[in-house]
Amino acid sequence: MKRIFIGAHVFDADTHTFLRRDVSVQNGRIESVAPSIPDTDAERIDCGGMYLIPGMIDVHTHGRAGYDFTTIPRDKMEAVLLDYAAAGTTTVLPTLASAPFEDWVSAVRKITVFGRETHDGAYVPGIHLEGRYLSHTRRGAHAADLLASPSVEELHALMEAAAPSTVHISLAPELPGSGECIVEAVRMGATVGIAHTDCSFEDAMDAVARGAVSFTHTFNCMRPLHHRDPGCVGAALLSEDAYAEIICDGLHAHPAMTKLLWHAKSPDRIVLITDSMEATGCGDGQYSIAGLPVIVKDGRAVTIEGALAGSTLTLFDGMVNFMRFTGASLEDAIPLATENPARMTGLYGTVGSITPGKRADMILLDDPADPKIRAVVCGGTILNH
Repeated sequence: MKRIFIGAHVFDADTHTFLRRDVSVQNGRIESVAPSIPDTDAERIDCGGMYLIPGMIDVHTHGRAGYDFTTIPRDKMEAVLLDYAAAGTTTVLPTLASAPFEDWVSAVRKITVFGRETHDGAYVPGIHLEGRYLSHTRRGAHAADLLASPSVEELHALMEAAAPSTVHISLAPELPGSGECIVEAVRMGATVGIAHTDCSFEDAMDAVARGAVSFTHTFNCMRPLHHRDPGCVGAALLSEDAYAEIICDGLHAHPAMTKLLWHAKSPDRIVLITDSMEATGCGDGQYSIAGLPVIVKDGRAVTIEGALAGSTLTLFDGMVNFMRFTGASLEDAIPLATENPARMTGLYGTVGSITPGKRADMILLDDPADPKIRAVVCGGTILNH
């Protein structure tokens, strides 16, 4: 069915402003965006002057609705992805935390096969591997006995299991074999992030030079900034080409640190993520991640040792928090949860903007100063919020 969304203020990818436009959608894709689209036999949906933005893209999320992507049963995937979409996240890179290698390969195959099938809910174009290849010193909520140094042999097996999907790999660059794996991963078409690392400023910048494109959850589980030792955080702030992810829940990073990132980093190199775990959208209680038990109380997820264990954040709430923490406008904040993560992972040709030919993933908002979701369009299907 063809639908035309009329009378909306549409976020324009070129100018990063809102323009009064109509948007036509057919077969799950955006067909056209114009000041006026003539009457046709299409269903016409009056947006009443509300604000239409691209669907959000979470490239770092371990799960929600009671399930972790490493262990989720195949028959629960669609329901979980519908839950993501209803919250405004219409594209997901399922993120696998540390696990035995065989479990990783199995989960990669399961998710990759599902992502190629027709289903309702958020789009799954690939996978994010965040685990195993992490520093013991900065392992956070990852079980120590599940960590290993990266190897080209393992990399080839994972890439084969994931083919032809998008793959993003997070690793600590100081580990033996990391430099070789970064180069080989990039050669094979993957993107690489610097994560859970005690590496020096120089080692981090060398990883970027080898092809790493991002810093995983900046400030968290990495050597902090010091005036005589800028560390990995210093590299994240000063690297002009690499993206810096941030969990904008006010727990993983103080609001002032979020504001520091906003002032120090080019706005087209900041990526909002959730690092959400299975408790997201659920109540307080006992859960698990990366081989460790997790206790969630008042929405805060911690291991028994007290380490933060992912978040219970939604990406839309993270964007609103970013506006509140930094003073950024809605127009400033939207690309951080849409265009930037799409560009970082090579997905911008398919998602990340309201552009003809791309997936029809959009969110209808009300007040731009205090936005709330009124409806979500995911692959052309309208999900009332």
